[in-house]
Amino acid sequence: MPVKTDNPAKCPRSGAPLRISVVEPSGKPYGSELALLEILAGLHGDSIRAEVVLPRGSALAEPLNQAGIPFLDWLPSEVRHGSPFKKALSYSRLMLHWRRQRPDLVYVNQGGILRPVVLMARRSRIPILCQVQTLEDAQWVGTLRAQHPAVSTFVCNSQFIARHCAVPGNQLSTVYHGYQPKALQRERRAGRLNPERLQVGLLGRICESKGHYFVIKAACKLKAQARIPIHFRFVGEAPTAEERTRVRRLVEEDGLADTIEFRGYRTELAAEFAGMDLLVVPSQAEPFGRVFCEAAEARVPVLLADSGGLGELSRRYDAGMRFTPGDEQGFCDQLQVIADSYGSVWAAFAVAGARMLRALDFKAYLGVVNDLISCAASGRHISQDWLGNL
Repeated sequence: MPVKTDNPAKCPRSGAPLRISVVEPSGKPYGSELALLEILAGLHGDSIRAEVVLPRGSALAEPLNQAGIPFLDWLPSEVRHGSPFKKALSYSRLMLHWRRQRPDLVYVNQGGILRPVVLMARRSRIPILCQVQTLEDAQWVGTLRAQHPAVSTFVCNSQFIARHCAVPGNQLSTVYHGYQPKALQRERRAGRLNPERLQVGLLGRICESKGHYFVIKAACKLKAQARIPIHFRFVGEAPTAEERTRVRRLVEEDGLADTIEFRGYRTELAAEFAGMDLLVVPSQAEPFGRVFCEAAEARVPVLLADSGGLGELSRRYDAGMRFTPGDEQGFCDQLQVIADSYGSVWAAFAVAGARMLRALDFKAYLGVVNDLISCAASGRHISQDWLGNL
């Protein structure tokens, strides 16, 4: 789909790569940061020369270094909660750097830092592209009306996020993440249910918003109803020691120690998927659903909450099974359905998941992002929608 701008002329292009300064205020290896790494690894060099601005001590420094992408660890380690003096010093240093280097575009990877970035970029006369990755981001960006005119486009990763991002329509873009295969496919259990217990995985940071407490309640209900034998595998860690203690104590108190396994943070996703019969994603405000695409590649069926960007993706590509958000009994009933007809559930998801991944072709996605960056660097307001190649 072509880029729509407020000027029908083509976006300016030159032989030289565009120089962009990417502001990544978190620097933690979560979904939006990992997506950024994939974009930069795919574009850096030929059409774009990127420099990433990170917090001090960022976990993203090493993978950026390995990819040959330069970075500046100049932001405070706690951007939101750091002292005003340290933040002002960091921002002043960055603005001086921009005035000297004159990048073609400032690419903001999370909207939470938009206000100071707009102030610096305006004074340096540099256009801005802002990624809007989460519901919190969208709601915050919508309140920054004084900053909206300075941004060429706000790029949302789903229509769900776009609906909550109150910015002018001619500056709003919706672009699904493309998917880059990760060699996750495992054939040894294709279409066969574990003979002892249904092995159900839940991937990601352990917290209430991701649905772990919902699953614990549902596990209690399953146990009380003496339904299908089931084993939940929590793959990930809690963000704090307090949260980790809280969730583990709850599992112990509910007598679920033999039902719920804490596997901790894992990097070998292929091995984790190989041990699952089913992936569940019960979070209700998932912005897009990267893990959904990973499960599709691994050919592991998915049961997900029909809400947010994840439900949107599932409905668009008719992939996965859904339940009403927050409905514990409905969740348990769907688990029973899956266990009773696992072979057909697996086969249907294998077909639909492959169709979804073809539509979210990573090369096509990079082309869309490259066009957005090129147009945004012109300083004009632009809008583009790309929901995959159907």
